[in-house]
Amino acid sequence: MTCHVKFLIIKLSSLGDIIHALPIVSRLRQNFPDAQIDWLVGKKGVELLELVNEIDNVYLLNWNNICLIQKHKYDYVIDVQGLLKTGFLSRLSSGKKVIGFKNTREFADLFYDEKINVGNLFNTNKHIVDMNLELVSSVADVKDERIKFLIPAVSPSSELVTTFLHNRKKIIIFPSTTWESKLWNMDYWFELIKRLSPDSQIYLCASKSDLVFVESLIKKLEVSKIDYVNLVGKTNIKDLIYLIQNVDLVIGLDSAGLHLASAVKNDFGSPEVIGIYGPTSPYRTGPYSLIKNTLYLSEMDCIACRKKQCPLGHHKCMEDILPDSVIKIIFDVLGKALNV
Repeated sequence: MTCHVKFLIIKLSSLGDIIHALPIVSRLRQNFPDAQIDWLVGKKGVELLELVNEIDNVYLLNWNNICLIQKHKYDYVIDVQGLLKTGFLSRLSSGKKVIGFKNTREFADLFYDEKINVGNLFNTNKHIVDMNLELVSSVADVKDERIKFLIPAVSPSSELVTTFLHNRKKIIIFPSTTWESKLWNMDYWFELIKRLSPDSQIYLCASKSDLVFVESLIKKLEVSKIDYVNLVGKTNIKDLIYLIQNVDLVIGLDSAGLHLASAVKNDFGSPEVIGIYGPTSPYRTGPYSLIKNTLYLSEMDCIACRKKQCPLGHHKCMEDILPDSVIKIIFDVLGKALNV
């Protein structure tokens, strides 16, 4: 019987970070076509990872699955998260060799057999995708210079999105994210949608939990009778992938939605992606290989502070990015196809 190499990737959250770790699977699969590649993940990542054909088993984090994982005796366990919790889990998995980042938060690297030094994990201009790939550099050679996220082409799982596709230019707006400091002014979003809507079909996308951020925007759009499609809380991950794969442009913040769109753009060549950044750096977590498509006030002294709330109280890194600046990038990306 042939003995195949077994890999376990540990990345529990968040969804955007999980997307940034997907090229590890591609790199491993290139080098080890017959390998067993499994992933231990938190609840929010299961739905996406189960769509990726190159992953053999997706394990939701619970004690029953930890027991199953221990029985596999993995050759390599790769902790992409770099936290004390995941460092402990990587050791608990009973793998033969545990790999992780050197100088992690919470001393997670105490659990690793091999510590990969990629420099500062946060104060850096190196993209997190490239840092993640360095984790497997000692195991997997670069056989294909093209980095792939392995997002599959999908059909919609419901009638929800298919009924909304029109002949006009189609644009997804992701107006929310998990950090308050990364939010763009909802009045700015309203102005942008108002100017785009006459010439394009706008899809407003966010999770149900983001309603607290976007409710004021939705009310203002409804009162003003702006033409748009409200998909807030109405799409699963498969619907969202299908929608992204069938639109012309995605505009968003440093969020899972934007990272998913960036992954689709990387693998399929479309849609175009525009990101709005402030407290986080697009060089580290921006749309991959699309730094020219980001709005980012790099000249500010306090830029990329990585604080969830503005420590100076003015939020200028986002407030000073005006709708006109976004319109200009849209014009550059899509050309004269839109009258804005």
